[in-house]
Amino acid sequence: MSTQQSIELVPDNELIGYDDTQGLAHRIVQLVALNIPFSDIFIYEDKPLMIKRPLGIFAVSDAEVTREEIESLFDILEPNWRTIITERAFDRSRNLNAARIRANCFTFNNRKHRGAVIRRFPSRPLPLAELGLTIHAQQFATLDRGLVLVIGDTGQGKSTTLASLLDRINSERSGHILTIEDPIETEIASRKCLVTQREVGLTSDCASFYVGAMDALREKADVVMIGEIRDEDTAREALALAESGPLVFASLHAKSPEQGLAKMSRLLGGSVMQSESLAQALRGVIYQALVPDMGGKFYHLANETITTNASVAQAISRQEFGKIRTLLDSAQVQGGCNTMNSVLIKLMMERKISPQHALAVSTDKEKIRAEIMRR
Repeated sequence: MSTQQSIELVPDNELIGYDDTQGLAHRIVQLVALNIPFSDIFIYEDKPLMIKRPLGIFAVSDAEVTREEIESLFDILEPNWRTIITERAFDRSRNLNAARIRANCFTFNNRKHRGAVIRRFPSRPLPLAELGLTIHAQQFATLDRGLVLVIGDTGQGKSTTLASLLDRINSERSGHILTIEDPIETEIASRKCLVTQREVGLTSDCASFYVGAMDALREKADVVMIGEIRDEDTAREALALAESGPLVFASLHAKSPEQGLAKMSRLLGGSVMQSESLAQALRGVIYQALVPDMGGKFYHLANETITTNASVAQAISRQEFGKIRTLLDSAQVQGGCNTMNSVLIKLMMERKISPQHALAVSTDKEKIRAEIMRR
């Protein structure tokens, strides 16, 4: 494969200390340890090792990864992989010195080839104040009950935000924090809190997010984190938990806060009664996206925050999700809320991000486009 024609190479001066002659597992360890920004490592049979950076995918070298190398990596991650992979892809997490990885391993081209995508996470939660979240979003760590949803696309740092929120709680008050994850991504050491991290999987701690959430109340958790709300059962159990006393954090895939709340309402069954229950339990929403910096080497976190007030609760209970955007604009003045555009405009004024990238992640493109034109 000619990487020069299709995939740009990472500059040599960014790979100082990386030895491409080592085995695949050693090369992964080296890449994870390098102080260069990337989120994922792509490992495909008969293709070079690649990494995902803010401006796209780059090859680490021209050397192609062989089937034997990938199968040796699978042996390390899961001794029983040959049986598992005939039915589905599988995820495994491992600690690698200063970072933690999650590997998704799979076959492709009608099971003729092997591949894996490895995501890099911090080995420990990042300090909440260093993430770039607005102060309104950080305040959710001071809550003692209710439901907080962290919404965004895949790969936008939701897991990192959740881990940091939990670790802030862990450092400031006593209690029992219980996480339900698939798989466990960032390990959180017990500090002032007892921290229990349960992994989802047929051979792991609980069979599903739903089962883990059902168990949480009996396990006397004060704070529960549900790694992802994927289905109706998990949505209903997350709401039931929040109504029963614990503070519940959960992530949800959606393109905006209002779309996320509409999706949550549908998962709960779509009735007005269920939407009313959601409105009563919901304490807030964080919507977030990672935006490439001007040089394309780093990311900036931009987030939109809704702290539930009477007007927001009324819109949710009436299933008037289209009103939330207008309420968010007005609530920003009252406090407890901020729009994504306000964060993006600030980052543009500081020359940290480009108008193009701001427009790409904005939840109100018409307004951000008008703001860009004014400047």
